[in-house]
Amino acid sequence: MTSDLPGASAGPHSPSWSWTWWSRFSLVYLCGVLAATGLGKMAPVSVQMRASLGLSLDRMALVTSSITAVAALFGIPVSYLVGRLALRWALLGGCVVMAGAGFTESRVHHFGPMIATRLAEGVGYVAVVVAAPAVIIAMGDGVRRITALAVWGTFFPVGLALGLFAGGLVSSAIGWRGWLAVQAGTLIVVGAAAVAALGSPGLEDAAAPVAAPEAAGPAGARWPTLRRPVLLALGFATASGTIVAVVTLLPTYLHESLGASTATAGTLTGVVSLTGTAGGFLSGWLLRRGVPARQVFAASLLMPLGTALAFLHSGGIVLSAVGGLLVALANELVVAAAFATIPTVVSTPADIGLANGLLAQIGSLGSLAGPPLVSLALLVADGWWAVAPTVLVVCAAGTVLLRASVRRPAV
Repeated sequence: MTSDLPGASAGPHSPSWSWTWWSRFSLVYLCGVLAATGLGKMAPVSVQMRASLGLSLDRMALVTSSITAVAALFGIPVSYLVGRLALRWALLGGCVVMAGAGFTESRVHHFGPMIATRLAEGVGYVAVVVAAPAVIIAMGDGVRRITALAVWGTFFPVGLALGLFAGGLVSSAIGWRGWLAVQAGTLIVVGAAAVAALGSPGLEDAAAPVAAPEAAGPAGARWPTLRRPVLLALGFATASGTIVAVVTLLPTYLHESLGASTATAGTLTGVVSLTGTAGGFLSGWLLRRGVPARQVFAASLLMPLGTALAFLHSGGIVLSAVGGLLVALANELVVAAAFATIPTVVSTPADIGLANGLLAQIGSLGSLAGPPLVSLALLVADGWWAVAPTVLVVCAAGTVLLRASVRRPAV
């Protein structure tokens, strides 16, 4: 079997499997996970925050979702800004901005300053998710890079779940302000540790810029070199939109149609989402074994099947949870493979930062568009049955885009 990823034939006993290397990667991965907690950290303390700050439901929703909006609007511009910095300093800069905003959030008393700091936190978040995979790529090639990028693809659901679960536990002990301060402090400590580790000898590439924005050239001239990264990002957006739509609607479906309590429905959905991260590790294993990424991308077609099971009214709670888990596993298979293929779809290393920015921005647009698109289908069809056909259309298009992104043009 021939892989479309370089270095996929290396084995676990090669020098690339250095414990030192993996400890450095673990710190970079933790930076991403802790950055992603920023998206989930507000939900478990929303009741306390609303009471403390006097926020309405719609204002609290803005506070919760504003980071995603920043990523959807400014992923590519931030990638150019990050491209002017050394990789590890760009990573640290993102952590510092997020941590500074988090500490400020723990002290504010009004909606205006809170939303402003959340928007600043969103800029830091984009910087982290653009710089971190570029750091991983710069750390070396071969099987470890393939595996590490696939594992990196799990940072978002892991961080989101950590923010939800840890936020509830910590805030119950020290309040919502204490929780926000703890999350910010942990992020800055891990970010500093990652930068210190990346400054070690043998990682000179981590001191290089992410990209060279001034060499980008006119948009028209750039299109042939960016076609494959754009296709990858568009396909990635279909997966992002699908999983966000499913985990957003599943608790409501479990409660309203299957009679589960709101607490059970929310907890079950969280467990399903977190368990689905195993798909990212499976993706890394498959790619390392030489399975072509275009075959892994075909797992996107499992998401409509999982959706049909999840929203099958006569199936019961267990079958619904199994369907949701299938969606989450397939999604992580696809997402992990997308990150792993970034080095192969860019024309030059200078485009890696921009490719990461494309995934961050277009993927976030998919996350924002997914729930309202599926909700509109539900409204028009007047029934939960419409979820699966809608997801089928989206995922079929996504599979075509993803497979096209790794198809090399004929010479």
